[in-house]
Amino acid sequence: MKITQLRYALMVAQEKNFSRAADLCHVSQPSLSVAIKNLEEELDVTLFERIKNSLKVTEEGNKVLSQIAIAVSEVDRVKEIVDGLRGELSGTLRLGAIYSVGPYIFPNLIPNVHQNAPKLTLLIEENFTSTLLEFLAHGRIDMALVALPFDHPGMSTIPLYKEPFVAAVPKGHAWEGRNDIGGDELADEKLLLLGKGHCFRDQVLEICEDPHSFEDSSKGVHNIIEGNSLETIRHMVAVGTGITVLPTSALENFLCKSEHTCPKSASKTVRYAYFKNPAPSRDIALAFRTSYPNMQIAEMLKETILANLPNGCFPLDPA
Repeated sequence: MKITQLRYALMVAQEKNFSRAADLCHVSQPSLSVAIKNLEEELDVTLFERIKNSLKVTEEGNKVLSQIAIAVSEVDRVKEIVDGLRGELSGTLRLGAIYSVGPYIFPNLIPNVHQNAPKLTLLIEENFTSTLLEFLAHGRIDMALVALPFDHPGMSTIPLYKEPFVAAVPKGHAWEGRNDIGGDELADEKLLLLGKGHCFRDQVLEICEDPHSFEDSSKGVHNIIEGNSLETIRHMVAVGTGITVLPTSALENFLCKSEHTCPKSASKTVRYAYFKNPAPSRDIALAFRTSYPNMQIAEMLKETILANLPNGCFPLDPA
């Protein structure tokens, strides 16, 4: 086996397409296809099932590719480990985050990581939890910011912080100024939520003590309107479409470009109300492959995040 063959296999698994994988690996498709075929013959296993215009990773392939990801990761980290021995953090850190975390943690995190580790290249990825898990397993990313629980074979986590939830309502709503909202009250409102696949959607629905209020029916999900992002939903609240629940970190947006769109100024049309104690919340953690070799980077990232937590978030006890 050659390391280039292993890299090709991982790229094919990522792209589910030989042509795109070849382009990303900067080789011709025939060369990549031959390399993959030789690898499969040497291992005596079929990694990919070719079906007309589609490609699927076989069950055996998934197991082999998970180990290949570990092997390639170990090779890539050799220089980084040597640099670490010299007190330097270098190389590339591919960091993922779920959609409801990334926009609110990355703007502060990226410049601080650069300040703490100027030789480290940081690449970021936002996606669903299930997709980030797949990317971790196949070595496409090194770490991910996810909501707990995140219990999966071959994965480890470092607890980071607890984030309370807050209700966002249009100006003049009956909840404005309240700090004793009960989860069961959500069922009486037109609730704006992220679409299916977002773990934050499920966490919000769990707040309601009467989950049957949101069951699917022939007319769709009762009393729910879906949005593609928390920022889209915030603007829908501003015009009175309904109410929503936001993580505390989303109350401040570092991407404000004008007074009209900045949530701080949007207080003219959006107000925040608070849940009674104990307020609903979520725990955010740093997830990575258990085999990840450079824990110095993981520790640096943890310390950087905890030193720059969004307002209203609290460090979690590592125990």
